[in-house]
This record gives sequence, C-alpha cells and structure tokens, in this order.
Amino acid sequence: MNAERRESILIVDDAPDNLRLLSIIIKRNGMIPRPVTRGRHAIEASVVDPPDLIILDLLMPDMSGMDVCRWFKQDERLKHIPIIFISGHHEAETIVEAFRVGGVDYISKPFQEEEVIARIRTHLRLSLLNVNLESQNAQLEKVIEEQVKTATESQLATIFALAKIAETRDSDTGRHIERVQTFSRALAEQMLAMRMYATRLTSAFIETLYQTAALHDIGKVGIPDSVLLKPGKLTDEELTVMKRHCELGADTLAVVKNRYPDNQFLRMGVEIARSHQEKWDGSGYPDRLKEQNIPLSARIVSLADVYDALTSNRCYRKALSHAEVCQMIHKESGTHFDPEIVTAFGAIEHRYRQIRTELRD
Repeated sequence: MNAERRESILIVDDAPDNLRLLSIIIKRNGMIPRPVTRGRHAIEASVVDPPDLIILDLLMPDMSGMDVCRWFKQDERLKHIPIIFISGHHEAETIVEAFRVGGVDYISKPFQEEEVIARIRTHLRLSLLNVNLESQNAQLEKVIEEQVKTATESQLATIFALAKIAETRDSDTGRHIERVQTFSRALAEQMLAMRMYATRLTSAFIETLYQTAALHDIGKVGIPDSVLLKPGKLTDEELTVMKRHCELGADTLAVVKNRYPDNQFLRMGVEIARSHQEKWDGSGYPDRLKEQNIPLSARIVSLADVYDALTSNRCYRKALSHAEVCQMIHKESGTHFDPEIVTAFGAIEHRYRQIRTELRD
C-alpha cells in the first residue's frame, strides 16, 4: 500500500453503534472511515468517489447487503472493490451465499478490532496486487501487440515485395496485384455479410486473404521470358509451361511454410498460389480439384483474378467491358466458379467497377 495515501473504507450498517465503533477502529488505524446507514447511500457515495474497500452489513432496510453487493459486481467501474460482509448470522448457508454474490470475506458479530483490521489490510493488499497485476498485464499485452504488429508489417512487406518481383517481369499487368487483393477482400466481405461459409469466413480470414492474394502469380517468376512475354497465342507446349506457375509458386512458399508450419499467411499463400486456376467443375489445373475440394481462399481469388484479367488490356487483345465480364462470370457459375461466390459477386458488381476505376493502370 502507498504510505503517502490513506485508504478510504466505506462502512454500510443501519445500526448506529456498530457504525460508530467501526469508524473509530478504522480511523485509529490510519484509514479514512466513510459511514452510511443505507445500501442506496453506499451506491451513491461510491459512484461519486469509489472507496478502496467496503464493509457491508448483511441485514438492512430498503436493500439487503446481498443486493448491494450484487449491484456493485454488475458495475464495470466498481466491481473490483473488495466487499467484506459483517453480520451476526453464522449459518453456513448465509456465509456461502455472501461469497457467491461477490464478497471477499465474512466477519461475524461480535467482532474484535484486531480481526477487523487484519482482514481489511489483507484485502487492501490483495486488491492493490490485483491492480498492479492488471496494469502489468495491460502493458505486456501492449508490448506483445506492438511486436506482433511490427512482425506482421514486416511479413506483409516481404510478401508484397515477392509478388512485385514476379509482376515486374510482365510489364503488361500494371496494378493487377493491388486490384486482385482489393477485389478478393470486397468479395469475401460480401460473402460474410450474406452469411456464406459462416464457420470459415472471419475477419482474420479476410485480412489474411487480402494480403496473400498478392501471391497468386508468384510462380511466374520461374516461367521463361519466351513464354511469359510472348505477345501472341501460346502453343500447347508453351501453355503447359505457363501452367507450371501454380506449382512453382506453391512449392516455393511450401519450403518456407515447412519451417513455420503454424504461419497462417504462408498456409493460405500456398493454397492460393497452387489452386487459383482450379475450376468448380474439376476442369482446372494443376490438380483438377472439384467444388469444395478447392480451397475457399483460392475460389475467391480465382474470380477476382479472372475479372481483372478480362477487364485489362493485353498485348494480344483489348480489355472487355465491365458488363461483358460480369455476364461471362454469371454464365460460368457452377462450371468455372463456385455458385455461391458468383451470387455474392452479383451483389457488388458496382463495387468492382468502382475499384477498377480507382486502381486503373
């Protein structure tokens, strides 16, 4: 306890003699007594100036000691104040109930000064320790939160840098990565609002999805320029080489994930890099996965990626209009795309048009 500060003790008892005696005892031992005769007076006094501890009589008019204690324990600002019951009732059932409603101790009448002071000082000390512990925990949580934030920001910067390295090899893609990220998040948020995949779509999932969507084409860094930068249509052999970017990206990320198996960013990054070219009907690549076997993250990024690719100019074709691409996506619901995801897309087509304009090349 702080030696420079005198603790205030709120005494609640409708018996004037008990109130006077307890006040004398508390004052004589260097603390400040605050006597009141009613439970509602105790509440009013505590709201204005919270005491350090409350000594509470069990039986009083208007509000019983039990009711007063219940009220305090429901108030966020006052529930931490230790309450010691004092009563002439010695029944075990009454004492147990006093502890159950939130009392920290129980003094039986008649009482001895030494006992009262010893119990008060013990609970004041415990209360101070709890306050200090909560403060230390709050500081520790803040430090951990800052460390996690720093580590996460560093991790995200590394992820984005890797994705941009792959993108710089293809000068035709512009701000493709940023748009696919933003499209993916908008689509996932709409799905969440529509209660789709409710057990899997969480705020944490969506944030991770937004960040790792940048890695969907990371494997293109391993595709030869003769294929990646070819201005015309690819031959069957070249197309086979191009399709390898999914496996190359996933395998590269998997090496790192094996060192950090609990890292959710890397886990989802592997899913997206490998499976964003899979199709709902099983005709995609590289694993010909079908329906729910395709990771949810990859299904979302797939639609975002296709929308952006088709609405972007390429050296071998001009961009399609927003309306044309939307029509194509709806037509391929249940074949290329997850039908539920297409339904969510239909609700935010206008948002996709807006994002496309805001993040234009």
